[in-house]
Amino acid sequence: MEITIEQVKDTLAVMHLAGDINASNYVEIMDKAREIYNNPATDLILDLSGVPTISSTGVVGIHKIALLYSGIAQEVEENENPDFTHAATARKHVKLLSPQPAVEKTLEQAGMKLFFKIFTDLEDAVKSF
Repeated sequence: MEITIEQVKDTLAVMHLAGDINASNYVEIMDKAREIYNNPATDLILDLSGVPTISSTGVVGIHKIALLYSGIAQEVEENENPDFTHAATARKHVKLLSPQPAVEKTLEQAGMKLFFKIFTDLEDAVKSF
């Protein structure tokens, strides 16, 4: 897995991913997203154009990234009673860019296409924030 970060605005970063996302590397992706969030890019575009496949574990990792950016993950870590009904606020802070057909199919099967806004153009994704 190759991860590169592009800071687009003060609070917006693009995480370019290249390689399959699966159980062997999803933690690395989550850790990098947490690092970006803490430095402080409160909005994130996940560029999936270089990701040929994603496993169910990878989908869970992307969902956890979205929860982190919405603030819900922090509530869980602090053992509070998080309100997951507000998880839709995560789609305001994390957008997906150009998933390849196999990845898009997996996201659809997992019900994640309803959760995330997906863009095919980086400029449009940036303007959406």
